[in-house]
Amino acid sequence: MAKIIAGERSGLIQLKRLRECTLDEAVAAWNSGFAGYYVDVSTTADKFLNRMYREDLSASLSIVAWVDGKPAGLVMNGVRTIGGQKVAWNGGTCVVPELRGRGVGAAMIEAVMELYRQAGVERAVLEAFVQNEPAISLYRKMGYQLVDRLLFLERTDPFADRPFAHRLPHRYTLRSVRPHEVGRLPFYRSAAPWQTQWQSAKEGEALIVLDPAGEAVGYALYERVYEESGAIKNIYLLQCEARPELAEADEVLRIMLAELFAPHDVSCRRSTFNCPPPASGCSGCLRREGFSPRESKFIWKSK
Repeated sequence: MAKIIAGERSGLIQLKRLRECTLDEAVAAWNSGFAGYYVDVSTTADKFLNRMYREDLSASLSIVAWVDGKPAGLVMNGVRTIGGQKVAWNGGTCVVPELRGRGVGAAMIEAVMELYRQAGVERAVLEAFVQNEPAISLYRKMGYQLVDRLLFLERTDPFADRPFAHRLPHRYTLRSVRPHEVGRLPFYRSAAPWQTQWQSAKEGEALIVLDPAGEAVGYALYERVYEESGAIKNIYLLQCEARPELAEADEVLRIMLAELFAPHDVSCRRSTFNCPPPASGCSGCLRREGFSPRESKFIWKSK
């Protein structure tokens, strides 16, 4: 796109699509732009490429800003068709510290919104940590509105005997499936945050619970990360849902949580990712088993 505009107080800002930049330039823009961020999100070339693959991020729809010949910021974007609607996701916006508040972020978001329009995007979403007030102010200014609050719940110590105790396991069948299979369920939560959708679980696992009639009544998406020794390091829960209005929804959730967070007698990081607190009974089950909040985000969508 090679667009040059005047920033408010930063001189000339050159905007390029990510596809017009080298990999080293993209990584430099990411690492310098996220310097001093709330969590360490520094990356390498390999990690950067892997993230683009896992999250379906587009080099054509992502923007790199340049000031004085150096990478000054970056906006990563992806587009998926969800429920027949083109949905765009902002997978990371950053500006180098010395240029924050000088129009670089606004210039990038404005250019991104134009790319969305050209691509036929009907809805745009993003997430922001609740304490990131400058970013939230920018997103409001650019037309985003608050939709929901998301939680990161975590537990690292082993469980006591029979965690997520459930009374009716004999009534249900638990089946391991590939992540894409849960996307076919009529109650699959397709509007879930981008990184918890089945398309992002490329290295993940999935469970479906069947009732005595063979009908699906629940599903879970999750990922396991292992040490080089083969020991479990992390278990990330992406989604865990029971069929709406199911009388035994809490029992179904517990059956799945007990399975996916096993083995129960080892220490590892067990956590949720972008979990909507009130949207389902899952967060309640986790809190009762000693999971506690670690981070919190807002989810936003374009008007």
